[in-house]
Amino acid sequence: MDYNVTGSGEDKYILSPWSETLAYGKNATTLEKPTYLETPTISNPIVGKNNDGSPKITFTVITPKQVQDANNYIQAKDATSIEVQHQININGTGWIEGEAGVWWLSGETRSISVPTTYDDGKVVEVDKAYIQVRMRYVHDGSDSVGAMTSEWSNVVSLNTPSWSKASTWATTELQNAFDLGLVPDILKGADMTKPVTREEFCELAVLLYEKTKGETAEAKSPNPFTDTKNVQILKAAELGITTGTSTTTFSPKVLITREQCAAMLFRAIKAIAPDADYSIAGIKDFPDQKYISSWAVEATKYMSKLGIIKGDASGNFMPKATTTAQTAAGYGMATREAAIAMTVRTYEKIK
Repeated sequence: MDYNVTGSGEDKYILSPWSETLAYGKNATTLEKPTYLETPTISNPIVGKNNDGSPKITFTVITPKQVQDANNYIQAKDATSIEVQHQININGTGWIEGEAGVWWLSGETRSISVPTTYDDGKVVEVDKAYIQVRMRYVHDGSDSVGAMTSEWSNVVSLNTPSWSKASTWATTELQNAFDLGLVPDILKGADMTKPVTREEFCELAVLLYEKTKGETAEAKSPNPFTDTKNVQILKAAELGITTGTSTTTFSPKVLITREQCAAMLFRAIKAIAPDADYSIAGIKDFPDQKYISSWAVEATKYMSKLGIIKGDASGNFMPKATTTAQTAAGYGMATREAAIAMTVRTYEKIK
């Protein structure tokens, strides 16, 4: 832009500063000053070993061209580099920081060391633990470029569990149950946070019986139920673990309460070890004892005695819903993950 100063016969010029650009090398394209970092993509996780023999997870990284260009710009202008931040999650207990390291231009393989313990001292079994890894790019800021952080990458996993969803507290016991062969096919790949049905719990109880006894249970014959032909249900009926909801119906899809779950599991234990001591003498009442059905008192107290079934933070057993609001909220219903946890605890107590 130019203008003339009146009476001076002189032109004046106003010039803007040059833009932030950078290029180097033959036929190099101009590099713009970066203001953001694109998200990395990772894949192909495998277990390897560090030089000291400790385990690590190695994975492939697809680095966006924008990040490569940003790194070139920062290196040229400020003699520093973009860094990589790793995080690792063991058995769904939460993301923890891995080591950060300077990101490099060549090579598309990265690794993160696996901690020896997690979740307040639990030992990591690399060949069994459900391990997730993610990463992102970080630049803390330099003379020419401000601080930038990319979004987290996609998550890659090892030893993916055989369920679609589970609560954090349940993952270790769920994996233990799968390792022990205590999870029936009907529950594999399921959302474990959902309530358990009569059919599903019968399958759990019968599998517990057969694994512990080392023998196949006999099915009830003839089949008294008109609404199921599931052999595992008929085995549970023959063992005395369950009965029908009527003389001719079983109601396999009906959900069960915590006290019903305790009673069925108690009967399964009695079928496994009929001559054991089932005394509940001296076992104190739950704070909500008055809500436990009379037919479930012995079972709930015995399960509590063994530490198989536990109350809430206040010690309440929560046997079933006693109000409309509790019913609507699913209060007192046993979840699949809780049922499996009870089953694996039982196995470990009586095997």
